[in-house]
Amino acid sequence: MASEGDHSPQIKTKIVLKTLDEIHSIALSSINPEDSAFRISTRTDTDDLVDTIQQLGLLHPPTIQPHDSEYRIVSGFRRIEACRQLGWSDIPAFILSPDTPDRGCALLAIADNSFQRLLNPVEISRSLYLLSSHYKDAHMQLKYASLLGLCDHRTHLKKIEKICHLPGQIQDSILADKISLAVALDLSKLDPETAVALNGIIDHLKIGLNKQRQLIGLFKEIALRENRTITDLIHAKEVRQILGNTELDRVQISRQIISYLKQRRTPAIMQFGQDFENQVKALRLGNSASLIPPRDFEGTTYTLTLRFDSHAELKEHQAKIERIVKSVELKKFLDGKME
Repeated sequence: MASEGDHSPQIKTKIVLKTLDEIHSIALSSINPEDSAFRISTRTDTDDLVDTIQQLGLLHPPTIQPHDSEYRIVSGFRRIEACRQLGWSDIPAFILSPDTPDRGCALLAIADNSFQRLLNPVEISRSLYLLSSHYKDAHMQLKYASLLGLCDHRTHLKKIEKICHLPGQIQDSILADKISLAVALDLSKLDPETAVALNGIIDHLKIGLNKQRQLIGLFKEIALRENRTITDLIHAKEVRQILGNTELDRVQISRQIISYLKQRRTPAIMQFGQDFENQVKALRLGNSASLIPPRDFEGTTYTLTLRFDSHAELKEHQAKIERIVKSVELKKFLDGKME
């Protein structure tokens, strides 16, 4: 093998391939299915392969290597499992030389997957982690990542590598397109319990990217300000009541939870809202009129709604409008001068 200082990926790959021996028939019982050191694929189902192999045979033999008195799988995990399910006792396979270094096995495992199909984010992350595990030099990591079609930017490489270390529930959400890669990277900065809990809320609410990041940001800011854990906040009575409200749809629940968190993030806003509500009550507008502030008091536009069925009722509204205009305290809200 060439030394790690050799910056010629193409030459190294050719040398690794020469360690492949001809196809041999190997007993399935001698292959360790639990050793997943080189596993790239996130798929574990085998129904499609079982049907294909049953009809056409094993067209592309897996690659294995002698390891600790048995064989470990370098590539072909699903193919080997499909053959087990078909009841095969032996399987044709390429056998790597026992002295093939792990870095060579890693390259073959990644290449066998990335050159046949488009890898999903978790598979790319697993591949990048394998590279970083066996090539400590950042230049070499990037060289091979580019050669194998994984990524071509060092910063991106380090970020994506984190994905495969996330809890399984979050990886599943990525694969199901329930959370974006950007949100997954946000969650990777938190402890696993917290990350899983936030992922559960996002999954429950089915909210978009902007709302997902907003929700995570609010929980983080509140936890920091109140010197509490995010998990404690998630399990707070008010949060659980909103999330568990069966009379509201997901859109309404997401609005309520974000509104609550915004108010809790800035207690002044909560007090601001209570003061406004008290002022409106003092105006005695009744059920046929409503004065609505901007959401979370983050805007400047207030809405006055009047409902009437006759000229007489409209005349009554005139008096209500005069009370609104003359209210000194309410003027502070409308002019944005409340402290």
